[in-house]
Amino acid sequence: MIRNTVFFKKKELLGELLVRKGKVQQNQVERALAHMETVPQGLGEILISLGFISEDDLVETLAEQVGIEVYKPDPADEFLPITVSRMFHREHLFAMLKRGETYIMVVNDPLDGDVLSTAELLFPETFSVQVAPETMMKNITREHYNLSTDEIGDKTLSTDEADIDKLKDMASEAPVIKYVNTMIDTAVKRRASDIHMEPFDEGFHIRFRVDGILHEYEITPLSMQAAIVSRTKLLAGLDIAERRIPQDGKISLRISGKEIDLRVSTMPTIYGEGVVIRILEKENIIIEMSQLGMPAGLEKSFRKVISLPDGIILVTGPTGSGKTTTLYCALNQINSGSNKIITLEDPVEYQLRGVNQIQVRPEIDLTFAKGLRSIVRQDPDVIMVGEIRDLETAEISVQSSLTGHLVFSTLHTNDAISAVARMIDMGVERFLISSSLRAILAQRLVRRICRKCRVKKGYLSEYTDYKPAGDDFLMYKGEGCPTCSDTGFIGRIGVYEFLPISENMGKGISRGNDLIDLQKIAEAEGFQTMFKDGLEKVRAGTTTFSEVMRVTRSAMHESI
Repeated sequence: MIRNTVFFKKKELLGELLVRKGKVQQNQVERALAHMETVPQGLGEILISLGFISEDDLVETLAEQVGIEVYKPDPADEFLPITVSRMFHREHLFAMLKRGETYIMVVNDPLDGDVLSTAELLFPETFSVQVAPETMMKNITREHYNLSTDEIGDKTLSTDEADIDKLKDMASEAPVIKYVNTMIDTAVKRRASDIHMEPFDEGFHIRFRVDGILHEYEITPLSMQAAIVSRTKLLAGLDIAERRIPQDGKISLRISGKEIDLRVSTMPTIYGEGVVIRILEKENIIIEMSQLGMPAGLEKSFRKVISLPDGIILVTGPTGSGKTTTLYCALNQINSGSNKIITLEDPVEYQLRGVNQIQVRPEIDLTFAKGLRSIVRQDPDVIMVGEIRDLETAEISVQSSLTGHLVFSTLHTNDAISAVARMIDMGVERFLISSSLRAILAQRLVRRICRKCRVKKGYLSEYTDYKPAGDDFLMYKGEGCPTCSDTGFIGRIGVYEFLPISENMGKGISRGNDLIDLQKIAEAEGFQTMFKDGLEKVRAGTTTFSEVMRVTRSAMHESI
C-alpha cells in the first residue's frame, strides 16, 4: 500500500497498448484520434462511443498501463463519506472505501492527477488506487453518495439529467454496443438498404428492407429500446436528451473492408422513439448505365437525349424506385471534364468525382429554389436538382433550361405522361413546358430471381388471365437458398418507360390536350409502358410476373 500514490508506468500510450493487446486495430485508433480534435473526450471514451472497445476493455488496459489493479466489488466494502461537491472533476468520479484495514480509492480515470490530489487532501490515510468502469462508478456514487439529488460540482442534477446519465450509461454498456454493431453488420451482409426500429406495445421490432421488401430481423423486449436507440443516436451525433422531435444524423463506418455511410432518422411515436437507418454502400453504387437494365433501344434513346446541350430531362417514380441512381449514371456518362456539372441534392447520397454537389439545408434557408438561383450564377453547363417540389423551383428550372443549361430533376408521379400534368398543376405555363422539356423517364425496381435457385414455374397463361401480345411463354421462380436468404430473389433491376418530347407531343401539350390524347400521340410514336418492359423481363427469366404486377399495378389499365 502506498500513500497518495499511483506508480505511473505509462511505458506505452493507451492506443498503442490497446492495439498490442488486440483490442482494436491501428486504423480504429487513428479514427478515434481524429475525433478528439472536435469532441471534448478522451481516447478511451471515444473508442467506446464508436463501439470499438467495451468499458471492460478500457479499464483492463488502463490498469495495465498505469500499474494498478481493477476494482472488484466486495459486499464487505465500507464506503467512506466524501464532501459530495468535491467528487466531480471534469466529470471523473471517485469513491473512497475501507476493506478491512486497507483504504482504497476507486476511480474511473486513474490518469486524472487533480482527482488524486483532491483525494489526498480529503484523506490523510495511506490508500491504494484501483480503477473501475465509469458505469460502475456512477452506480457506486448513486448508491452510496445519493448522486442523483445532491449537489455535484456546484450544480444540482435534475431528474431529466439523471435520466440522461442513465441513458448514456446504458448506451455505453458492452452488450448494447455489441448488439447494435451486430445488427448493423448483419444488415449490411444481408444487403439491406434500411434498418427499421419500431416500438410497439408488445416489443421493439427491428426489420431490414432487402430488395425493397421489409423482413423481420428480431423483436427485442421494450426494456432494451432506450439503450438501443440511445446507442444509435450517440453514434450519429444526435441529442439523446431530445426525444420529442425528429432528428437526423450520419454515421460513417468500415464494415468487412467496405466504406459504409449510415443516415439515421428518429421519430417520436406513442410507444417511444422509432429509428430508421438508411445504409449507403459507396462501393455498390451503380454509375454505369449499362448496369441499369434498360432495354437496348430505350438506353440508346436516353443516351442521345442526355447529350443535348439544353432542356429539362425528368426522371419520375415513387420514393425508392432508383431515380437518384439513374441520374448519377446519366451525369457520369456526360461528365467529360470539359463541362461543369453542379447538383443540388437532399441528401447527397454518393460523391461523384468531378461533380460539384451541394446539400440542401432548409434549416438555414438553403432550399432547392434558393440554391438553384445561386447555381445559375456559377456558370454551369449541367444542373441536377434533386426534386422539383414547388412552382418556384419548377420555374427556375425551366428558365435555366431555356438559357442554355441542361437540367436534370425528378418528380413523384406514377408514369411518364403524368409528369406533364404535374408540372401544369404546379402552375408552369404549357408553352414553357413544351419548349423546355426534352424527355421523361419513368421507372420502378423489381427483384431479380436468384440464379442459384431459379427453377421453371410454368406458363404465363397458367397463372394469369393476361394474354401477351406475342406467344405464351415459360416463367421462372426462385425456390430459396442460402445465397438469397431463402427469399428466391437477390438484387433488383429497373423497369422503364421513356417519353421523348417530340414535335407532335410538344404541340399537344401547348394546345391543351388531355392525358388520354397525349398518351395516344406517344403510342403512335412507339411509346412502350413500363409494364410491357417488365413483361419482357419476365419472359427473359429475370423477374416474376407478380413482381411486375406489384410495382406497375397503377399502369395496368393503360397496358391491358
